[in-house]
Amino acid sequence: MSTSRSETLRLRMLMAAVFALGLLIQVFSMVLDGYGSHLVMQNLAFHGAIEMAGAVIAAMVAYLLLRLNTIGKGSSFNYPIAAALLAMGGLDSLHALMSSGDLFVWLHSLATGVGGLLFALIWLPPHVLQAKQHHAPLGAILLAIVLGALSILFSEQIPHMLEAGRFTTTAVTLNIGGGLLLLAAAAKLLQTYRVSAKPEDLLFLFQCIILSVAALTFAYSSVWDWPWWGWHVQRLAGYSLALWLIVQTAKKIELQTRMSNRRLQQQIEERKRVESQLRIAAIAFETHEAIMITDANADIIRVNHAFEVITGYSAEEVLGKNPRILSSGQEEAGFYAQMWKHLLENGSWSGEILDKRKNGQIYPKWLTITAVKNRDGETTEFVAIFSDITRRKQAEEEIFSLAFYDALTKLPNRRFLLERLQQSLVASSRNHHYGALLFLDMDRFKILNDTLGHDHGDLFLIEVAKRMQHSVRDMDTVARIGGDEFVILIEEIAPDSHDALQKAAMIAEKIRLALARPYHLNDKEYRSSPSIGVCLYRGEQESVDDLLKHADMAMYQAKESGRNAVRFFDPAMQLAVENRAALEAELRHALPNGQFQLYYQVQLDSQLRALGAEALIRWAQPQRGMVSPAQFIPIAEDSSLILEIGNWVLETACKQLAAWSTRELTRDLSLAINVSAQQFKRQDFVQNVSAMVERYQISPSRLKLELTESVVLSDVSDVIGKMHALKAVGINLSLDDFGTGYSSLSYLKQLPLDQIKIDQSFVRDITSNIDDATMVQTIISLANHFNLNVIAEGVETEEQLHFLKQNGCMAYQGYLLGRPMPIDEFETSLQQLAAAN
Repeated sequence: MSTSRSETLRLRMLMAAVFALGLLIQVFSMVLDGYGSHLVMQNLAFHGAIEMAGAVIAAMVAYLLLRLNTIGKGSSFNYPIAAALLAMGGLDSLHALMSSGDLFVWLHSLATGVGGLLFALIWLPPHVLQAKQHHAPLGAILLAIVLGALSILFSEQIPHMLEAGRFTTTAVTLNIGGGLLLLAAAAKLLQTYRVSAKPEDLLFLFQCIILSVAALTFAYSSVWDWPWWGWHVQRLAGYSLALWLIVQTAKKIELQTRMSNRRLQQQIEERKRVESQLRIAAIAFETHEAIMITDANADIIRVNHAFEVITGYSAEEVLGKNPRILSSGQEEAGFYAQMWKHLLENGSWSGEILDKRKNGQIYPKWLTITAVKNRDGETTEFVAIFSDITRRKQAEEEIFSLAFYDALTKLPNRRFLLERLQQSLVASSRNHHYGALLFLDMDRFKILNDTLGHDHGDLFLIEVAKRMQHSVRDMDTVARIGGDEFVILIEEIAPDSHDALQKAAMIAEKIRLALARPYHLNDKEYRSSPSIGVCLYRGEQESVDDLLKHADMAMYQAKESGRNAVRFFDPAMQLAVENRAALEAELRHALPNGQFQLYYQVQLDSQLRALGAEALIRWAQPQRGMVSPAQFIPIAEDSSLILEIGNWVLETACKQLAAWSTRELTRDLSLAINVSAQQFKRQDFVQNVSAMVERYQISPSRLKLELTESVVLSDVSDVIGKMHALKAVGINLSLDDFGTGYSSLSYLKQLPLDQIKIDQSFVRDITSNIDDATMVQTIISLANHFNLNVIAEGVETEEQLHFLKQNGCMAYQGYLLGRPMPIDEFETSLQQLAAAN
């Protein structure tokens, strides 16, 4: 039994009080006897009652100790103490039945001696004491019976215990010996109590002391005197105290047992409740939605049957694995990182995700993940619940398709187009790019329906839709708004109105040509053509309805002009488109008709000596006169004409170098030509250059190819490979317009260049703009660092030339030094320059 410190203190005080009371009774009886020794109270019945009461109490205490021992309670020496109490009680009960005499005193003294001896056995080593201790109570009872029986049967042989009413030495010795043994037992109990702190050990410590004191004071009494009765009462009080305290212990244990039983009952009820909840959870777990439970490390620990049905994986195949085995691999980069971040921060995540079944099929599912936490807030499991939403998605797509798409062609319908166009206007307002709206109507569609029937008309419209889709980018929108009317939305064409106009015209023409090709409808060939109206827009200055109206009006202009045509809504724009179209048509005849010329602009070194020239193409159109390269080069680049023109420039330059090589004045000059991106991208470009060099037997080091950053950055690895191949031939390479791009510096160290050319936009203001001056200084310094030659173009003033010389520029080109000239004038200027030097 466990007790608090205050209860232990009260217990000690109670035991001490009983012990002190017993001593007071003993002392009082001895004092009373001293004043009247002749006073004798001989009463066998009263004596017997006291002794029998003590024996019964001793037996009860022994019984309670043995019961307490079965549940691990009571003293540290339950069995030895119970045996001692039973032996003493048994012999004392026989003593109570005897009449006064030797046998009477002998049985009492024997009880004290045997009881003291049995109490003292607690000093035996634990292994000896515990070996047979459970037999000790029965053995003590048998010992008391045997000793009592022998004493009664052989009463004439027992020692004399009384002489003239006084106890003999034998009687005194037996009692004093028993008392000393009881004191020894008390010492052992004290030692044990200091370790065990059991109140029962303290109780029997006092019990032994009380019995010991009663035994030791036996010698100071005689039969029936007051001290005799004093130690009888003292012993009875000690037995009674033991009984009371043991009963209290039993009551507390009973109370604790009841409380334990109550708690156990509550636990049983709680367990039943939990089991009921688990049964409900088990039923809920087998729902039509898939459930997957993982541990804190996201390894799967349980799945339900719906999971197996949806994913195709059995539970045995996924247990212990990571859910990533279900991943489709089609989610955007960073999707799972964001999902886990939200889950860990908020404790749950829900959303749509694409996963993969065991058979490899990709399917959409709606997934909810919840983190399960313990009382400390630590995540112990994750529960994922998901369902296959394939059918729902299909239904949604069907509803969306019916609302926003044309049933025949599967193209977006008017409703979709209007929403898309409104979004495009907002985007255009933000990025300041032009967009275009193309309104198409197929010519003579009614005749097709009337002659071949609506089935052929439907096939025709489907084919028209396919051709239009193939003619535009994926980001553009092709819509059917009714009958044979289609609208194409072209977004983010260009930030410049002129560029946007030209590109929109090219797209419209591309579509016109695609739709004008013959159609094969079942076994019939049918020819048709579109009338296309184009309307440009930028920002939100005009409404969606206005733009559609303008494009529609332009389409009717195309029809009125004779069909199979493209017209712009703005008359001025239409004129510009027509001019460009006419210019492109004339450009196609320029090369066959020998209308191109090469002009030459001299390049000088720091001593103003001629290093060479840059060949610049010019177009002398018979009706238009000289056409600026700024007008026709973009048109040539937008078509395949740039390849033919570039090849002509290369061959003409090589011819000129071959002619120069025969004269002393010009044989050391180099000639630079510009190479377009399309020309440089051709697989046979290096071979073509090598063939030209070989054909005209020129020194390759005299030919310089100028590449712009757009050429270099189009495909860096391919460009670098071709540049090395050209260097192997011996061709010189120059980076034109250096400084106008944003990536030149990062690639400069990789490019096998000989020269970089400072763009004229920086040279123009170097004497008045500190930023341009700094840029030029930086480029020159950079060129020196990479051991590259540097040339500045656009030198038009002495101040510019002076600045460039001061900062280490190596070569110059510009109007100050010489304008672009035909070959005859250029060679004359070379002679004049040589004469001046």
